[in-house]
Amino acid sequence: MDGWLSTFMRRCGYPLSSTDAVHPPMSRLFLCLFFLLPACSKSAPTLEIEFPVGGAPMNEHFSFIVDLGDAQLLHANADMPSHGHGINTQPEWRQLPDGRWQVEGMLLHMPGYWELYFDVRNTDGSTQSLIFPLTLEH
Repeated sequence: MDGWLSTFMRRCGYPLSSTDAVHPPMSRLFLCLFFLLPACSKSAPTLEIEFPVGGAPMNEHFSFIVDLGDAQLLHANADMPSHGHGINTQPEWRQLPDGRWQVEGMLLHMPGYWELYFDVRNTDGSTQSLIFPLTLEH
């Protein structure tokens, strides 16, 4: 296998053997072709969120903790895609001594499906956006 695909797979961290050159493993091709960004982001952070007791409240300012591993939080926001609008506040964030991040000033003003957005810088210097889906009930 020569050309762009083998180059791409090597850059993604997939070592190619001599048999791969003739019959590339389908799982590797699938990962590279259908999940380009996750397959290549060796340092993709985990996203763990710790909401206040009882979960994210509706129509109240709240803060929560975000654990991104070694990644740096660059921006936090939220959107309600099916309604075409976001939030009416400007969340702020700060890194805690334990390396996690505290996001303050989030306000999800109505019930329904929300997406929390986090722009992060990975340890390799690359940036990416992470989405956390959230549904608020009445």
